[in-house]
Amino acid sequence: MKPTISVIKFGSITLILAGILFLAEALLVLPVPGPPPADTDLMAWLQDWRFNLSMADEVLFFATVLLIPPVVALYQLLAKENTILTLLGCGLLALIVPMNMFLVIILGRMVYPVYELALSTDSYKLVVSIYYGGLHCVALILGLAVILLSLVIRRSTIGRFTAYLGLAAGVMQFVGSFPWLIGSTLIFVSQLLFSVWLVILGFRIRGRQQ
Repeated sequence: MKPTISVIKFGSITLILAGILFLAEALLVLPVPGPPPADTDLMAWLQDWRFNLSMADEVLFFATVLLIPPVVALYQLLAKENTILTLLGCGLLALIVPMNMFLVIILGRMVYPVYELALSTDSYKLVVSIYYGGLHCVALILGLAVILLSLVIRRSTIGRFTAYLGLAAGVMQFVGSFPWLIGSTLIFVSQLLFSVWLVILGFRIRGRQQ
């Protein structure tokens, strides 16, 4: 049992840290408006918000890495409650890791020079559209993962409050998956709920393993 408990404890710690970093990333992009369609405005937008986007890129990398241990910990903790839902939820959560890493690369290309290779305005349009399209896909998958895991958590010893908070966070991920249709406030709310859920889930799991 000791290796299993160790993995779960480590996963709970990284859940808390991931939640904090995802919240920091959300705060960095909160003031950033949507990209403008005009060529000159787009280039000015990239220049004006370069610092926020570059820092969000760095934070997103580490937050995503910290999601890896919780996938294993959550499966070991919840599989006995419902193996199928846990497998689906953890599998979708694991899928977020490579997708977020792809977004890290895309966002980095928006703000960091590579061998001084300059991109045309049309190329930047493609990169920006891929980034926001990727955010849409990630939010949909993440929302489904959180909902599935919350359904299992509701039947576990972690507690119903954490489960219901997860269900709300999952639903808000679907709402926040359309950044070009809703305002920055709703997007931030969806990210805030997810971050808070990660932190509370981490503390609840760690408390159960003391």
